[in-house]
Amino acid sequence: MITTPQTRQRRAAHRAMLPVVMLALATVVSAVASLNVALPSIARDTQTQLSWVIDAYALVFAALLLLGGAIGDRYGRRRALVAGLVIFSGGSLAAMAVSDPGWLIALRGVLGLGAALVMPATLSTITSTFPDEQRNQAVGACAGRRRGERDPRPPRLRPAAAGVVLAGGVRAERRPCCAGDPRRAAFHP
Repeated sequence: MITTPQTRQRRAAHRAMLPVVMLALATVVSAVASLNVALPSIARDTQTQLSWVIDAYALVFAALLLLGGAIGDRYGRRRALVAGLVIFSGGSLAAMAVSDPGWLIALRGVLGLGAALVMPATLSTITSTFPDEQRNQAVGACAGRRRGERDPRPPRLRPAAAGVVLAGGVRAERRPCCAGDPRRAAFHP
């Protein structure tokens, strides 16, 4: 394969884009884990307030995820990603400064809004930036897998989606109509 200066420049841009997108995704995903760490120190509030502090993020995030993807499609992935990160960062900084449970619940909702803009923008940025031959590796890296590595985590901690695919593979071996395609066997009885 002949490499031109343009090809090398494009590859360098792809290599620079992947860590940025992965960092944005990790920031959004870590919001749930960081709250679980801080939960014992804010446990002086009522159980209902604690439930809302935990669930406000997930509720707003899930409710606005499709809208966040549509905003990214309409106004641009990069703009949606940057706006989501700004909203998420501002909400995180403000949440550090409040002590009232009501404000913390509201700010967790703001974090969910930012995450709903970031999450779809990361995957669409990867799929639109990388060429076909590198796309699977980039999506795999963003999903936490590396090329050729086995998952070192114990089976109980692996994602549920892997279980569905593996179960489909076992079912595919037993069914002649689905041999060689575990995805088809996973969704057909």
